[in-house]
Amino acid sequence: MINVQDTVISQYAHSPVLLNIIRHFNDCIDPRADIRRFYDMVWNVETAEGFGLDVWGRIVGIEREVRMRAEDEFIGFTEGFTPFDSGVWSTGDGNDISYRLDDDAYRRVIMLKAMSNIIYATAPHINQLLRSMFGKRGRAYYVKNGTMAARYVFEFFLLPVERSIIRQSDLLPRPCGVLLDFYEPETDATFGFTEANLTPFGEGVFFMGA
Repeated sequence: MINVQDTVISQYAHSPVLLNIIRHFNDCIDPRADIRRFYDMVWNVETAEGFGLDVWGRIVGIEREVRMRAEDEFIGFTEGFTPFDSGVWSTGDGNDISYRLDDDAYRRVIMLKAMSNIIYATAPHINQLLRSMFGKRGRAYYVKNGTMAARYVFEFFLLPVERSIIRQSDLLPRPCGVLLDFYEPETDATFGFTEANLTPFGEGVFFMGA
């Protein structure tokens, strides 16, 4: 209790022994410290740690463990593999590794997944989400590139863990019935319009948009 003295009846109000016992007992059962700790460690997503973030991850539907492909280590024919003379052949399996997100990274993923869960999935809203997510890294945007088809474009290289989370989960909004793909153009090696920060004539290959 906050004012335990007020709960003692008058005939015992001046008993030092009894009052000392009551005060010590009150300190032992005072729930305020535990409630505050629960709030900070679990309830408040901005300060939650460990188990608390795991609870939030289950609520929004995103796992802490991420399966990642060991990129740039194996020769292969698809995106994420290294070219000839730069690695060994991929066997096609056993190349994935498990990566556990730390608390700070997991907290950002949880907040983005929560936003994705409640967002009205139109291009302006999705682009606002991307600016919030990657604004300090470079240009990232969502564009329509066909009938019932759209693309997420990142004009910078995603970290392997970011690429794995984005492509293996529903972290980014997926409008109903829309076919999505993801693209990371090398803007400093691709010819295109200067407004898009692409390279000029004689400095790169033409940007085909795919």
